[in-house]
Amino acid sequence: MTIELSFSPDQQAFRDAARAFLEKEVAPVVAEMDEREEFPRASVRRMQEEGYFGIPVPEEYGGLGLGKVGYCIFLEELGKVDASHGVIVGAHTSLGTTPLLYYGTEEQKRRWLVPAAKGETLLAFSLTEPGSGSDSGAVHTVAERAGDGWSLTGTKLYVSNGREADAVIVMAANDPKLGANGGVTAFVVDANRPGFRVGRCEKKMGLHGSSTAELVLDHVEVGAEAVLGEVGKGFHVAMTALDVGRVSLGAASLGGMQAATRAALEFSQQRTQFGLPISEYEVIQFKLADMAMKIHALRGLVYLAASHQDTLGTDPKVWGRLARVEKTREAAIVKCLASEWASEVIDESLQIHGGLGYIRGTPIERAYRDARISEIFEGTNEIQRLVVARDLLARGL
Repeated sequence: MTIELSFSPDQQAFRDAARAFLEKEVAPVVAEMDEREEFPRASVRRMQEEGYFGIPVPEEYGGLGLGKVGYCIFLEELGKVDASHGVIVGAHTSLGTTPLLYYGTEEQKRRWLVPAAKGETLLAFSLTEPGSGSDSGAVHTVAERAGDGWSLTGTKLYVSNGREADAVIVMAANDPKLGANGGVTAFVVDANRPGFRVGRCEKKMGLHGSSTAELVLDHVEVGAEAVLGEVGKGFHVAMTALDVGRVSLGAASLGGMQAATRAALEFSQQRTQFGLPISEYEVIQFKLADMAMKIHALRGLVYLAASHQDTLGTDPKVWGRLARVEKTREAAIVKCLASEWASEVIDESLQIHGGLGYIRGTPIERAYRDARISEIFEGTNEIQRLVVARDLLARGL
């Protein structure tokens, strides 16, 4: 079987155009955005206008129709420039549009997916609560029947894009006794509904340009048309979105690793100690070699996984059980390795920069702060190892 990992001419052209756009529109605002800890509205607006918030969405629903491979190409390029913008795009696209595309009715797709893909609205995804994080099936936000619709009550935490979102994918317990299998339902909720409000926004170590918000739902009434997929099947909706998000997180991490390695390479060739550029010393060369090897390995993992997701398609009803579990294992592997390798590569780059790397406001210092959360959000790496191990015990290699 031939495995093709090269980009087509169209994909290469898309990558080049995205790279030029990001260098012009995003790179110049990153330092001030990070210092002010402000959502980058102007650059986000420009990205929306270019269609970058709907890259994997089919053209019939307002997107660019470039699939998961095209989406990862963009996030790799974005990862080279800024992680905050990457989180904003990922929360909207991976976690927001995926449930609508994969599980939405035609009416829901026209109502919510089309404007989201066109960049006219911004989406968020809310699963984590004060009492549930890694135990994502332990949802305490309650969905109670209210006439023909539902009333939602509860509190969500750590919602990326939560402050700015026009609509939020909300996981709520329709029957807490049933737990994850049958007891959780996914809803798409207009952020302007009565009873829906944004609580506190967290002050974070990194990712200063993206909001991380508390969302409070106080008897928010929605119609039956707000249910995504089937009642009681919300856990499947959430896990499908997270599988997409974990691979795209790998692409963003890949971009961040490349930027850190390039910075370390250039600095090591310019910085002299004991009469020589530090790149002449074997200890630095070994660091650079290890960094390059991780980049090379991760690139293959990311794009193979993205290609597999494209091949699988966007209709979960036609997926076989084996395809589902393989997709989930692959996404867990990519997410876990990408986030840890990114932290290691950025840390080594900072070490090569010496004291300069520790100075607040330098690109490598910002990258160091931004990278740490990737081992936690979209499923902690401990959970990813459980996913891989349980599948390994069930099916073997």
